[in-house]
Amino acid sequence: MRFTRRPRTPYIVTDRKRAAARRLQQRQRDALPLLADIVAEQQPGIDQLMHDRVQAWGASEQNTRNWQARRWREARQLLQAYNPGTRQALLKYWNGHRWLPGDASYLLDMLHGFKHGRLILIEGAIQPARTVISTAEAAAVGWGRKPLSRGWFGKSA
Repeated sequence: MRFTRRPRTPYIVTDRKRAAARRLQQRQRDALPLLADIVAEQQPGIDQLMHDRVQAWGASEQNTRNWQARRWREARQLLQAYNPGTRQALLKYWNGHRWLPGDASYLLDMLHGFKHGRLILIEGAIQPARTVISTAEAAAVGWGRKPLSRGWFGKSA
């Protein structure tokens, strides 16, 4: 099954991030000028703040990876619920459309669309359900032309 790997990216402490943290702390002190000394006492040092951000980044990355893994397991479980022919057609559709990013959210959306009729199985192949007809087909049915707009309050334009 096609999927796109998500690279692990470490949190890199740079001088720009340190300067931004200093500006943030200064804005926090400036917001309460009468309590600036108390606010300054409660603010962590820049090194401690950067260390905390590195730790939080690692935890956030792991949470994101766990969430994505749960989504992939959910998608695989939904696929297993279909009979082999339908499952094969769904996987062929998924693997054959490179414009869909290889992400579990897109696979789940595709499965949701199939379940609710946006995608249909015709002769062993998944195809989008037709929701729009061409102008030529509409004219052939005898609907005629679209009525002209009368503008605001029914007045001619």
